[in-house]
Amino acid sequence: MVSELFTIGIDDTGEPEGQGTSQLARAWSAAVESEGFGQSLGVTRHQLWESPKVPSTGKNRALAIMIETGHTVLDVEDHIVDFVRANAARKANAAIAVLSRHSDMPHALAFGRRSQQELMKLADAERYGAEANVLLRGLGGNRNGMIGALAAAGLCAGGKDGLFIQLAGIRQISGRVTAGQIRERTALDSIIDEDTGEELDRDDMIDTFDWVRPRMTVDKPVLLTKRSPDEKKLWLPVDRKPAS
Repeated sequence: MVSELFTIGIDDTGEPEGQGTSQLARAWSAAVESEGFGQSLGVTRHQLWESPKVPSTGKNRALAIMIETGHTVLDVEDHIVDFVRANAARKANAAIAVLSRHSDMPHALAFGRRSQQELMKLADAERYGAEANVLLRGLGGNRNGMIGALAAAGLCAGGKDGLFIQLAGIRQISGRVTAGQIRERTALDSIIDEDTGEELDRDDMIDTFDWVRPRMTVDKPVLLTKRSPDEKKLWLPVDRKPAS
């Protein structure tokens, strides 16, 4: 069975007091592997345009999940649709977008970039989705989640946007560890000094602050670090856990 890469965007599945879209995306990513449906390559979060005109339960972020599977695009659609319908909040405007090798990725990416800079409407998502041959489904409410779902799929597939909230092993890393230990324990192999652009040596020590979230950079996850101002032989992640 030949495997194919799919990028699935998902948005607007939660309610302010319930499970958010991030948790649902991570849960589906885990289900893909536990059920033997395919291999999850990570979940990314993408920041879209923030405005009082955009209703959201958080900060107008959308999620994308990358998987490899031998199943067809219609099988992927059925799997994610069934999962979202079973787990999304009852009043949510849930939606999904499935981008495959037959899709026009640059066109979907263009929609994603516009969604980060201006207010996009449902009609815009429907038009871009059809033109880009992205399978786009609204699963409840007013279907406005289709906007974020398509944007996330395009931005993730473009390979230069987003923060990984799920990648094999990253949530099990805590405290101070070496770059080599992170590479050994996770699916992350690129750890870079932001100032020099060079890869950290395997013995370089990193204080993770119990939160490792690589960026999507040039089609792969990259953990950006900076040398600690207080300890010469210690590196710190550029991206830190937001204050609660």
